[in-house]
Amino acid sequence: MNAKTPIIELKKSEGTYVVSAGNLYRIIAEGKDTDNRFSLMETVLKPGQGAPYHTHTREDEAFFILEGEVTFYLPDKSITANKEDFISCPPGATRGFRNNTNKVARMLLFYSSAGVEEMTVRDGQVVEPGVKASELNSGRDIQCPTLAEEYGIADSETKLPSLYEHISTKKGNLNV
Repeated sequence: MNAKTPIIELKKSEGTYVVSAGNLYRIIAEGKDTDNRFSLMETVLKPGQGAPYHTHTREDEAFFILEGEVTFYLPDKSITANKEDFISCPPGATRGFRNNTNKVARMLLFYSSAGVEEMTVRDGQVVEPGVKASELNSGRDIQCPTLAEEYGIADSETKLPSLYEHISTKKGNLNV
């Protein structure tokens, strides 16, 4: 059997780094490298950051928590995911997520099929490797990228629960 696409190899600091919708992303595998079968990104979520309720109509989206804790909001419940936990959302499933802690969270985002990584680059700003989440000042609250509709992602009118219902800090600030 002949492979249609070459083997992908990236080292720790390689990939395209992008700030989009208030989050920092590292694009690990792009559709152009996978015959559009899938894409893989790592994201760093500062305290309070994430994504609002939204629905992907075209692709599966899966999450693997690398560090920290991320709360996923579904229409009927919430799920708190910790290091090495996995969440998979099929097309049509409405969800949102947020880092409700006072520490940075990191996770892998897997999409099948590819395309979301292209939207992330188009909507965001490419940055140099090594940028830390605490250095970002995107000026944008949690939101879907402005190009979401073009990529088959529907925003929801429903808002995530208030961050301050979930976050507790020692001195009343986030200490980022």
